[in-house]
Amino acid sequence: MIGVAKPGAAVAHDTNCRAAHEKIAFDLAHGLELPIPPVILWGKDIGAPYARGRSISAWAFPQAKKWDEAQRLAALTPELIASAGPVVSAMRVFHTWISDTDRKSDHTQVDLDSIDVLGIAFIDHAFSLSYQWKQSDAPVGACPAYMPAPETRDIMIQMADRIAGVSDAEIERIVNRIPVGYLPLQEQRHIVANLKSRKGKLSALLGL
Repeated sequence: MIGVAKPGAAVAHDTNCRAAHEKIAFDLAHGLELPIPPVILWGKDIGAPYARGRSISAWAFPQAKKWDEAQRLAALTPELIASAGPVVSAMRVFHTWISDTDRKSDHTQVDLDSIDVLGIAFIDHAFSLSYQWKQSDAPVGACPAYMPAPETRDIMIQMADRIAGVSDAEIERIVNRIPVGYLPLQEQRHIVANLKSRKGKLSALLGL
């Protein structure tokens, strides 16, 4: 397995901008050095019947399993789970920024070859951004804690500060380059407005 096409055939006619959300989430996370596997939009022509286009998300590790499956295989020791705490902390701040409240532990991949520190990557960002935001300053709260790993307040504060430092110009660059067939102008405007307005509110939203 080297990549996953999204959306799949089961949601081909869905007007949720799934592909655009996956791509924007990766691009934002990449700039913050957060572990979301690379995403590309799939081709110049969207192609029927995919109403809002498709994307390809890379598979994170050669020996990748979703978190819940790795737990069933007894591959996650208490030590490996504890080692994931820092990145889990940072990612909950990021997911609060993009209003991805559809999170669960099965939306992560782990590296079964991990030894001392767990390799972990976060996937499935379709139900974020304009799926949640139907207006500027949309009233969406914090992403709840969803991972069975310890969170560290100081790391969450540091990530909130890093996100607050992302420039408006960079937000516009990342969002506005998505073709309109994948992301209509109204959704584009809502995403840009909310990313800008939320980036300085994350500590308050998370009660930090």
